[in-house]
Amino acid sequence: MPATELSVVIPFLNERECLPLLKDRLFGSKDLPKSLELIFVSDGSTDGSAELVEGWAKTEPRVKMLELTRDFGHEAAICAGLDHARGRWVAVMDADLQDPPETLAEMFGEAVRGGWDIVYHVRAMRSGFWPKRAAYSLFYWSYSKLADSPIDDSSGDFCVLSREAVEILGSLPEKVRFVRGLRSWMGLKAKAFSAPRPERAAGAPQYSLAKLAGLAVNGLTSFSAKPMRLAMIGGAILCAGALTLACVYIVLALFFGLHEKVPGFATIVSLLLFLSGIQFIMMGVMGEYIGQIFFEVKGRPTYLVRRAVNIEKERSARE
Repeated sequence: MPATELSVVIPFLNERECLPLLKDRLFGSKDLPKSLELIFVSDGSTDGSAELVEGWAKTEPRVKMLELTRDFGHEAAICAGLDHARGRWVAVMDADLQDPPETLAEMFGEAVRGGWDIVYHVRAMRSGFWPKRAAYSLFYWSYSKLADSPIDDSSGDFCVLSREAVEILGSLPEKVRFVRGLRSWMGLKAKAFSAPRPERAAGAPQYSLAKLAGLAVNGLTSFSAKPMRLAMIGGAILCAGALTLACVYIVLALFFGLHEKVPGFATIVSLLLFLSGIQFIMMGVMGEYIGQIFFEVKGRPTYLVRRAVNIEKERSARE
């Protein structure tokens, strides 16, 4: 059995203002085990936050850090931390204190008492700018309809995992990672834990809308082939509609002389533009899947570690 009871994986990107608050609250919690290690993963930070964590590690052995060579993305940073965590239980949380240590303690207690392999956080109520809320809702609705292993609405990466769950996650071969989707796909004994998610403690969000959109597309294309099938079905329906419309116009032209009365220039242009747009959408859907194949067959690692502090650099990359 691992000597460490709980490993907490904390990926971060330029979170110098939040990290001291997070560390103090984690180590100050009376509900978390004393046998605790914090694995900070710097995903290309440039604001001195990695140096700050390195300073803590020199005086506190329970503080550990992996510094990646560049920004490989939030999901890759999570995987780096999971690969190097050695605790009996492993938690994943953000560094901005939107995942409160107090909630982590409750989730950890629930996992231990109930013997759950996975306890994951589901926000009780989503706040923020309404277009962003609408985009999240659309993603979760689409994912629930299309994915073979759907995830709960408003769930995130904040979770507590058993050692078995961590080992299975580490054994999965794909390079493009969507952790919450993989978490659901495993089918282990899991429980949702509903709790409020507060605002950031300090600083500005580092996850842009473009990154969120990319994560959503990766999630959908990694766990379902239904978008391609829908594109094919949509194309077949449009073709059938076009043939039907052509037959109708032939009848009208032959028996009613409609081609002489109504040239139909606007109709033709509108249909051409519409059908061209549909074709580009279908090509884009197929392109996303081809892109997934492209990244997988190259076999490049998900991340590279520049240096490891207070932690044995057993695996510098996911191979």
